[in-house]
Amino acid sequence: MYKKALTLLFSKTWLSFLLAVCCAVLAGCSKAPSTTYQTYTERLSNTLEIQAPSLSKPAPISPLLPPNTLTKGSTISLVELASLSHCKLSLLISEHNNQLGKTAGYASVLKYQIEFVQNAQQCLSTLEPDSNIYKTLLNAKAQKEQTLNHYFNLMLYNELELKNTWQASSAELAVAPAGYSDTVAAMQKLVQLKRHILNKHYLKINSADIFNALEQLNKYRFNQLLIYSARLQIAFNNSATQFIQSQSIDEICPAGKNKKVATIVSNVFQKFYLRKIQPYQANLAGYLETLLPLYSQLWLDEPITNSQINILIAQNSQNNLLNQLKGSAKKHVTWWQNFYKTCEISPI
Repeated sequence: MYKKALTLLFSKTWLSFLLAVCCAVLAGCSKAPSTTYQTYTERLSNTLEIQAPSLSKPAPISPLLPPNTLTKGSTISLVELASLSHCKLSLLISEHNNQLGKTAGYASVLKYQIEFVQNAQQCLSTLEPDSNIYKTLLNAKAQKEQTLNHYFNLMLYNELELKNTWQASSAELAVAPAGYSDTVAAMQKLVQLKRHILNKHYLKINSADIFNALEQLNKYRFNQLLIYSARLQIAFNNSATQFIQSQSIDEICPAGKNKKVATIVSNVFQKFYLRKIQPYQANLAGYLETLLPLYSQLWLDEPITNSQINILIAQNSQNNLLNQLKGSAKKHVTWWQNFYKTCEISPI
């Protein structure tokens, strides 16, 4: 009987837990997930009359400053620029050389480099191949093509919408957060942009996607909140599991004696972990299923990415963020499965 009840309870899919989240929202659940977890462990500790575990928050992670591998490129003089007045490239260079261009942010610089490469080819087709301006422009185009990924990494490192992805947050991802689909679309644009750069498909790039993507990421801060919240829940799972593993199940429900304490802790587990914490973590896992591959394509093994970030986003790693979240939850629930089996209490 108990084995059958356990199977029904713990074989629920992640989708079922997502539906449970919606029910919690409709019921008016508004507490921060970390507050719910703290209440969960405090109720257990009060019932068992032992000190509650310390729920520590994860430390921030900082990307690495990309090494300066740029060399001085070809420059186009004012005289040469005048000879390009018939090309759209001339206006692009002029705008970049004004004060706005000189103070442009890293996203703007990347956008300029891309548009230079895109317009240079059209302009080259109007010039004599043996002319000095043709050779200068050809060299400038080749140099910019070689450094586009470097400028892309500079954008990842410096633009707050991207750099803050790995920073600790003062807030957590809500139970029913806004901005998930917009964040996925923004990340897909950036991944596609990087792919075109690496494959040298420059004419396929829509440079407007850069600021469109950053605008959406800035609006919701979804990536930062998701990664921080997932790391927080992993830390809480590990701490809570260590706490309950230190308890003797035989002492909680002694054979042939009153099971009052066991019943109380069971109710605490069901009320807080099963009905609130586990559905929330399933929600985080669902978001990571889609977004983690995009994080990997943007950041993995880049000069700006430290080893800690690489571990969290490597798709084939058992220690990536998604697998850590699932694994820590499974380990926690495993203790409770053994608890219900030993105490012969139905979890339903």
